[in-house]
Amino acid sequence: MNDAYHLLVLFGSLALLMFLVVRGKSIFVVAPLCALLAVTLSGEDPLAKMSGAYMTGFADYVRRFFLIFALGAAFGKLMEDSGAAITVAHGVGKLLGKQRACLAVVLACALLTYGGVSLFVVGFSVYPLAVQLFRAANLPRRFIPGAIAFGSITFTMTSAGSPEIQNLIPIQYLVDAAGQPLTDARAGWPVSIIVATFMFVVGQWYLDRVIRRAIADGEHFEARDGDHVATQAGSNAPSFIAAATPLVVTLLVLNLLPWLCHRAAATLVSESNAPTLHAVLSKFPEDATLAIFLGVLAGVVVMRRQRIDVWRCFGDGFVNGLLAVGSTSAVVGFGSAVKDLPSFQTVVTWVTHLPFENPLISAAIAVAVIAGIAGSASGGQGIALPILKPIYIDQLDVAPRALHRVVSIASGSLDSLPANGYLVMLIRNICGETHARAYRPIFVTTVLLPAAGTALAIALFKWFPSWATM
Repeated sequence: MNDAYHLLVLFGSLALLMFLVVRGKSIFVVAPLCALLAVTLSGEDPLAKMSGAYMTGFADYVRRFFLIFALGAAFGKLMEDSGAAITVAHGVGKLLGKQRACLAVVLACALLTYGGVSLFVVGFSVYPLAVQLFRAANLPRRFIPGAIAFGSITFTMTSAGSPEIQNLIPIQYLVDAAGQPLTDARAGWPVSIIVATFMFVVGQWYLDRVIRRAIADGEHFEARDGDHVATQAGSNAPSFIAAATPLVVTLLVLNLLPWLCHRAAATLVSESNAPTLHAVLSKFPEDATLAIFLGVLAGVVVMRRQRIDVWRCFGDGFVNGLLAVGSTSAVVGFGSAVKDLPSFQTVVTWVTHLPFENPLISAAIAVAVIAGIAGSASGGQGIALPILKPIYIDQLDVAPRALHRVVSIASGSLDSLPANGYLVMLIRNICGETHARAYRPIFVTTVLLPAAGTALAIALFKWFPSWATM
């Protein structure tokens, strides 16, 4: 009965958190209040927990990831203010045509996301294009949030080589005794390619199918007075090549530069006069902040003719990054406050000791459940990885690169329940929809599909063990 009470407190506080966030309440207020409720009803010292565990989890997440969040947000602000984001989106839409409106929206989001643009900026940037394309094709606008979410938080967000935070967090936690990363952004890339392809094909097929069914039932595009539909990217907007250059630079620096530097470092091992250069070449490029920073610099250079206020872009971007990392840290703080409660330990013990022969299965379930409790893929990873690393790598000797890829993909499943902060903003603030109208296709493409992708990734690592070291 005591265990049942503690579990009721944990999941009751989580349900209250989800309910309040869906109702539009600030996560900065809701997360600490729900954490306070959970620890108090569990018989813990609320002051000690909130000033200790909650703030420690909050501050540690900011310390680890503020620069990546801030640079990503500044990158997105630069792409937005220069017109580069809408140029990329319009280029994809023009290439595919209005008959493939949903696919154009998905690919525009995917291109921006995989290029390093913040998810929040992608939503704001692509929405005007989505309205234009859906209007031209007379598609029901309630599917716009689903198309944007599918293109931005599924097959690109957690794929190998992606500069999104959800693919980079495991690098910070999966380290050896000396603190050196056991993995990198390209971990498990053969598996990632197959899983991303599977998710894209199945997800796009599903969206096209439900949209056709809705049209057959008499649904059509619903114009609104607030729609502002542009017919082109703008006379001062950069060319498609210029707009895409910062995205390409970010991807090349993140994925190609480490390989080149490691090759160069290998040639310096025997040279006693170059130890410092060897250390820089072999370690520093693994920091993804370098890739995003160089992408931002490339954007400043190639889009200088757009006469953007660079200082304002950086200032606004860093403020937006602080808000983004702060909102995620608030959720991480909730998880940190409750993770020492008996109920949380019961859940962790249960999911990490499930009777599966393959430990990757229980690891995937563990991170998915914790991300679901946290309401955030990145927040869930921040809570789960310090718990999982000692168990799965130090004790069970799971391949770090395989664990990285499985954790990354799995974290993007149950995190997308209705209380997810990005989805609440996308559905309500950006698209002006309600969960009742828009959430069902989002649930299928961002919860069920990543869960299936996680299962496929685990199977591929089992069938092709060598891919766990790639």
